[in-house]
Amino acid sequence: MIKTINNNDVILIDPEQEAKVVAELLLSMNAFVSIKTAEIATTLDKVTQYRMRKEKRFPQLYRLNHHGYRKAYRLNDLAKWIENPKTYKNTQ
Repeated sequence: MIKTINNNDVILIDPEQEAKVVAELLLSMNAFVSIKTAEIATTLDKVTQYRMRKEKRFPQLYRLNHHGYRKAYRLNDLAKWIENPKTYKNTQ
């Protein structure tokens, strides 16, 4: 159960649980995250990500616009890589 607080008749998620709730929501939506966010989450710089993508050992990037300038990872793909980076294999 999610703890809530009442602030001037507005019900808010307890700040101590908010990050967990947001993370679960983003995972359930299979949201996209930036390369920079992937750097923070995985501790791999973008050059290492690129090399590992070429070797099919890191999740693929998706183009978010028709020009391909904006690219991002699917959060669920990154979560799978984080669970077991040594055996991760990108099949796409």
